Amino acid sequence: MLGRRNPAKQLSLLLDQLPHAFIWSTDTDLRLTGLAGQALTLLGIDDPSLVVGRRLERVVSPAEDGGAAIMDAHRRALAGESTTFVQPWKRWAFDVFVEPVRENGVVVGVGGISLDASRRLVAEHALLESEARFRTLVERLPKLVTYVNPLGFPIRTTYISPQIEDLLGYPAERWLHEDDFWISRLHPEDRERMLQVVSGTHAAEATFSGEYRLIAADGRVVHVRDETVPVYDERGNALFLQGFLIEVGAQADDLDADAALASG
Repeated sequence: MLGRRNPAKQLSLLLDQLPHAFIWSTDTDLRLTGLAGQALTLLGIDDPSLVVGRRLERVVSPAEDGGAAIMDAHRRALAGESTTFVQPWKRWAFDVFVEPVRENGVVVGVGGISLDASRRLVAEHALLESEARFRTLVERLPKLVTYVNPLGFPIRTTYISPQIEDLLGYPAERWLHEDDFWISRLHPEDRERMLQVVSGTHAAEATFSGEYRLIAADGRVVHVRDETVPVYDERGNALFLQGFLIEVGAQADDLDADAALASG
């Protein structure tokens, strides 16, 4: 039969084995009373026991801002306020969470946890650069409309390229701010078919490729080809649908524009 383990010891062991985090505590004079975590080595602290008892301002002075943000957060914590921020440190960066420590409702110190944010920030920067390049490319293609739709209903759009206004005459803002705006622009004879197709595409997180008709702002019937693919995260979870629209030929249609819009 296994004996009951000391919860505090288990937490300490866990923290010592987490490579990207560390925690600390201070008293009301902002002297360190506790410090632990493997990520301390990123700060150049190999033996936390040598740092405990020192004033916090001395320990954090090597930070890029001289420790100003950290000290400000701790002073706020002594006043009862929680703070979250990103702290650069040499070639690293940390997500920092600082909280007041209370005993019987009285603030008796400050506690915090830092998580290595370096990989996340690099990934976010790369994503922003990629999105900027992508938008620059697609917004220079004169006849191709690109879009991003979240999964699920109602049909919503979080990005659509400016070419949509040239194609259909509606400003991009309407697609971004009006749920189911795409549905309202479907040709009445295509609406039921496309709703079934789109429902299946969203439910199955699947690709779609097909043609249908949309009613433009001036009443024209615009035939488009729509290509949609799901975009996945690194774990294989679908995040959203990304696709493009392109006109496949302005074909004559005897449907009266006013009747088409009225029946929509």
